[in-house]
Amino acid sequence: MSRELPPQQAFQTHCLAQMGVVSWLSIEKSDSATDSVSGTVFMPPQPWPIDVAVEQGVSSQASSDAYSTGFQAAVPPPVVTLTPEEKEPLVHNLREQLNAGPEIIVEDLQPIEELAVDIVIEPKSNVVSQITHLDIRAYALSNKLLILSDVPQVFSQAEDIERLALKMGQALLKKPIDEWQGSAFSWPGQLRNPYFLNRTDWLFGALESYVGRLVKDFPDAPLLVLAGAKVAQLVEDLPADNILKQYPTARIVSLPELHRIPELRKEAWEEMQSTLFS
Repeated sequence: MSRELPPQQAFQTHCLAQMGVVSWLSIEKSDSATDSVSGTVFMPPQPWPIDVAVEQGVSSQASSDAYSTGFQAAVPPPVVTLTPEEKEPLVHNLREQLNAGPEIIVEDLQPIEELAVDIVIEPKSNVVSQITHLDIRAYALSNKLLILSDVPQVFSQAEDIERLALKMGQALLKKPIDEWQGSAFSWPGQLRNPYFLNRTDWLFGALESYVGRLVKDFPDAPLLVLAGAKVAQLVEDLPADNILKQYPTARIVSLPELHRIPELRKEAWEEMQSTLFS
């Protein structure tokens, strides 16, 4: 005697057959153990739903069969609809969102702690000088005599002036010049910042450092010769306690002038003799 199984029992029979059970006998009070059973299993065309939105276009009958087949009917996930503001949150709404949720801590938005520092502003220098540009040649002779001479900005007689300085030094010191060095100083030189043009104290400091390097090996205070109006005026404008004003100093015309006009050498010689060796 055969008996038709309901759909749920028919699907269970199909699953048992997949696991190796070839027959399934349903024993009830009214049935015998030898009764044969049979049933029809309805398999869904696509057991795994891919996209709920796409599946909505399928007929309602196919969807009903797909979700009602099996041990338990499948429930489609709810569709969540987001507003455009939630999909792409704007920057100007970020502060409102943080204020609405105080439990949220965003470390990157913590306030930056600023440290107050004292800015030292240098007082304006009261040193005034008419000299803002300077081009000189310096000659340190025998660790005893220092000659600072004005030269033109474009200078092409370096060798001639150098020989003249050596002759002057040998005549003043009355001995051969066995050790000497020459160098150039220019202000502002390669500096192109107009701020330096009005800072006379910077020029004074640069000149003092330059002379200090030249006379650092001198055993005693050098004999200083200021040759030229610009360098003489600049040293005159230095403060009274400046080290350059403490040296024995002779003021003469520049070495380029002495080279071009030999008649001026006699007057320069007398000035150097009376001032340096008096």
